[in-house]
Amino acid sequence: MATVTPHRPRSAGRAARELPVWPLRALFVFYPLWWVLGLAPFAGALFALPMVAALARRGRVAVPRGFGLWLLFLLSVAVAGTQLDSAPRLAGLLFRMTAYASATVVFVYVYNCSSRRLPVGTAVGFLVAFWIWVVAGGYLGVLFPEGSIVTPMERVMPGAIASNELVQELVHPKFAEVQHPWGAAEPFVRPSAPFPYTNAWGSHYALLLPLVLLFMRIQGTIRQGVLLGLLATASLVPAFATLNRGMLLAVAFALSYAALRYAARGHLAGLVAMVAAGAVGGTVAYLTGVADGITSRTSVSGSNDDRVGIYLEAFQRTLDSPILGYGAPRPSLTIGVSVGTQGQFWNVMFSYGFPALLLFSLFLAGLAWRTRRLPLEMVWLHVVPVMAVFMMFYYGLDGTQLVVVFMAAALGLRHLRELRHQGAPEARP
Repeated sequence: MATVTPHRPRSAGRAARELPVWPLRALFVFYPLWWVLGLAPFAGALFALPMVAALARRGRVAVPRGFGLWLLFLLSVAVAGTQLDSAPRLAGLLFRMTAYASATVVFVYVYNCSSRRLPVGTAVGFLVAFWIWVVAGGYLGVLFPEGSIVTPMERVMPGAIASNELVQELVHPKFAEVQHPWGAAEPFVRPSAPFPYTNAWGSHYALLLPLVLLFMRIQGTIRQGVLLGLLATASLVPAFATLNRGMLLAVAFALSYAALRYAARGHLAGLVAMVAAGAVGGTVAYLTGVADGITSRTSVSGSNDDRVGIYLEAFQRTLDSPILGYGAPRPSLTIGVSVGTQGQFWNVMFSYGFPALLLFSLFLAGLAWRTRRLPLEMVWLHVVPVMAVFMMFYYGLDGTQLVVVFMAAALGLRHLRELRHQGAPEARP
């Protein structure tokens, strides 16, 4: 652990050093309010401001080892802005930088919150509430696929800004993506609320699911566990309706990895539970025809070939600007999508260059590596950053997804720090 300012005695100003938890609660528990107001894309930045103020008032900030890599990454993103060639791309870069900064603030804030003020169970409870809203939004997409909301933010924005395609998707949220590719017998209705895109719904759902399982183990009562179990089963309806291969692959990866961790520790009950959960999910997916739906969609959309082609193009074009990238995604030279929008790995590489990609990958992998020694009851805090490393090759992680990953990692690193102070064997290198 590194400290920004010298350590003060624990007896001095103890109450003043406690950080309030209301910004985290407001961000996640009241997320539907920000969504209805059109503020959801900016909620992280809005609540990062009081977090920064609280950290500044406390006057002492601790960060874990390796945090300098992330600061260098943020610097490289800012420098890559010199490669931009238009005002809309500058706006996109500023939006992404704001998202990165918000995730950074949440990471530092949670790491510095005492476990007395913000226990792991309480923090995870905020994320479970967020997951419940994600599931509720998925049902909106299933039941009202053509629905959308005219938000107050959309009404007060100047017309020139509100008419921008990206801005319109952010401030005029739709309940689902309705896609009708050429050759399809009928349109594909893919839930997306409370996010603009179905892939964003799938990535949030996958990353939050391990934290639901953690809450059921360490915090919830038996009644809460039963209710969450029923809700998790019910969540399969919108989850399967998304026909999101990446989400299913990420969840399968998480359960398989957790099963291996349980097996390595000799925890047979946990291993059996993971295998059973995977078997139930696979059976329901088979009975509901999810595999057929995915096959049908990919056969008419050509998304597999498109992704491979866009990945190759991203790499080849980055070779022409290897140090600073292009500052932002740019239209493909071959298909009708933008290069750098089909996964965080490719976005960072194309937009900011190979050095930034190295810094981002090292820091994210470092979070996964450093949390590997968490005790078994906290293993899901380790699974989340491991999933992020796996998912960054096909999912974007520069929005609320990164906030979730950083919050889980910060809780895990804070727990390890406390175990080290207590001399617990799990925390010894």
